[in-house]
Amino acid sequence: MLIAEDFLLLAVDDETGKTANVDNLGVRLAGALLADLADARKTLLRGAPEAGATKEEREKAGDATIIVTDNTPTGHVALDAALQSVLATPDAPARKVVEAISKDAEENLLAALVERGILEKEESKLFRMLPVTRWPAADSSHETALRANLTKVLVDGAEPDERTATLISLLHGSGLISGLVGKEQRKVAQERAEEIAGSEWGVATVATQVAIAASVAAVATVGAAVAAAVILQATKEGAEAAAPVEAAAPAETPAV
Repeated sequence: MLIAEDFLLLAVDDETGKTANVDNLGVRLAGALLADLADARKTLLRGAPEAGATKEEREKAGDATIIVTDNTPTGHVALDAALQSVLATPDAPARKVVEAISKDAEENLLAALVERGILEKEESKLFRMLPVTRWPAADSSHETALRANLTKVLVDGAEPDERTATLISLLHGSGLISGLVGKEQRKVAQERAEEIAGSEWGVATVATQVAIAASVAAVATVGAAVAAAVILQATKEGAEAAAPVEAAAPAETPAV
């Protein structure tokens, strides 16, 4: 299983098949896919902070350059699409690569999970007109084990391995952490996730830390763009509402 697949499984409700309302889900999945590419030894980095880097240096990790060292297809639709996105954006900073990968990340990952019998694809129509697609669980055994492992780390204080630390760091800030545990444990889980996400460089490899930093940077960029668009639209609508209405031209008096 990919780290990106684990992330998406946590975002999809097993029964309803609906995806949770996650801020910039595609970007977060793209960051996870970037970590998966590094784990598969498909990429190397140029200009990335080294072990022991300061917090300020680590925050700039999204500007590192990703270099493909092995372009052999993996056979996984989402991972291969991500690899092609890296190849298509040479010399681009990691955060830009994440944005490119994000366009098809969710769709490709869902397709892969359906193909392996982990999710089902159900299509219907709302009010007999609007097409609706849902992705209920077909086999939830992996997700059950995943949730148990995350609970041990987030609530019981177990030390995460590199892969789990990477997943938690990507989940941090997504809103999904609170759904992993009971209501009374949410504060503890969120604090633990924040601790892991902000831990010293070295909890995960440099490559996966860059993936995390790149996804965070891309989320901020996309979020800022959306906010700017909303403000612009509101300003435009406000200006239109405040504009004086031209008086209608008086009707001509008919000739007698």
